Amino acid sequence: MKQGLLIAFAFLFAAISHAQTTTNTIAAQSDTIKIEAKFPGGAGGWASYLQHNLRAEVGAENLKVKRHKTVRQTVVVSFLVNKEGKISEVTVENPNEVHPALAAEAMRVIKKGPDWLPATINGKPVIYRQKQQISFVVSAE
Repeated sequence: MKQGLLIAFAFLFAAISHAQTTTNTIAAQSDTIKIEAKFPGGAGGWASYLQHNLRAEVGAENLKVKRHKTVRQTVVVSFLVNKEGKISEVTVENPNEVHPALAAEAMRVIKKGPDWLPATINGKPVIYRQKQQISFVVSAE
């Protein structure tokens, strides 16, 4: 049986994510302008980066597919983008729901990526927690 592989990327730039500082809580005000952290080049740049750097064969090697079926596992990765755009504290939020090799691959590709554009509140950079979903989809042909 021959297997085909499709990697789907769910780009959820995060209603769940939030800007934060390490010592302050910033009160929400109607005149507060919040801008989320983002990958250079936006969603298109992020998709291109993942397509060129994510090892799709990890899904094919670790997800078992029966004839005429499709298997999907989505890794939810959380990480901090600091005031300079550096990535840290990369963690998998759903480790019990995904194969460990898929979790490791998702973390690897995020850790090795370029700096992000930092989040800002009223024009000042802030530390930002980002959540990203990366789905591995394997179909039997």
